[in-house]
Amino acid sequence: MVMRDFIKEFPKHIDHAIKIAEEAQIFINTRKINNILISAQGGSSIAGVMIKNIFNNNLSVPIIINQDYKIPKFVDDKTLFIASSYSGNTEETLSALDKAIAKNCTIIAITSGGELLRVSKQKGFDYIILPSGGAPRAMLCYSLVQLLYIISKLFLSSVDSLKLELETIKHYLISNQDNIEAKSNIIADKLVHKMPFIYTFPEFEGVALRFKQQLNENSKRHACYNIIPEMNHNEIVPWVNKMSCVIPIFLNGLTSSRNIKRMDFSIKKISKNVESFIEIENTELNYLGQYFYLIHLLDFVSLILAERDEISPNDIILINELKEKLNKIN
Repeated sequence: MVMRDFIKEFPKHIDHAIKIAEEAQIFINTRKINNILISAQGGSSIAGVMIKNIFNNNLSVPIIINQDYKIPKFVDDKTLFIASSYSGNTEETLSALDKAIAKNCTIIAITSGGELLRVSKQKGFDYIILPSGGAPRAMLCYSLVQLLYIISKLFLSSVDSLKLELETIKHYLISNQDNIEAKSNIIADKLVHKMPFIYTFPEFEGVALRFKQQLNENSKRHACYNIIPEMNHNEIVPWVNKMSCVIPIFLNGLTSSRNIKRMDFSIKKISKNVESFIEIENTELNYLGQYFYLIHLLDFVSLILAERDEISPNDIILINELKEKLNKIN
């Protein structure tokens, strides 16, 4: 499948991902868990950032995202360590896994195969197998839904309401997909020859980071992102200058009333000094629905930009060259 097919199939992935999650055998004693560490990189790690957003106000234990060969010192036998690597061979994740094993963490693996699956079977860890054959970023829905289910099952007792929400989101995205793609074309029109500065709320940081990464990998373009209110304490200042080569993009959604006022002020002031700006929101869906909607819409934007520039969204030559170089160094 080409990247367009994967992006178009994103809503349908929800059904398959739910089935995998429901069949997964996860046996964890959560009474001894004090924190959750999700260790992943690239297309696998973005689901972790999203989970941290989504459950931020619902969990009594913290979620930490680990993107390194090492793990934090606080990690111990009361840590739930989730190793997520689509290929199963991500060297940073495997290195972190070794250290988590040494610390006697409770471990769950999410992967399509590779060394991570082999080690999990050998050590008797709980694991979830994802479908193989796609780029990690193209399989986001699978890893995201698995994490949603794991956290909901273990710490929130029930997944019934989650399943209903996900099915509602799937139907909405499918029935509105033509409109979503049409809107993404309009957004892409405004991004021609402009560098995006993406701004959103803490509740949607994963969406902003995902869009940046999709522009990097699919579109071969640079992009920046920041969070309101943090950007109001620093990055808002340079916008007093007239700028013609950049375009601010505001991702709106459910947040606190103070943050809404901050975004309104930021748009009002910044829009005076740029040729154009983009504000994206969906008022028809709840928070989780808005999250999935923005992912789907902005994935299409990155794809359309690649198609217009006649470049392959699948080409990640520098990443592959680096992996080959590192494989030769022991």
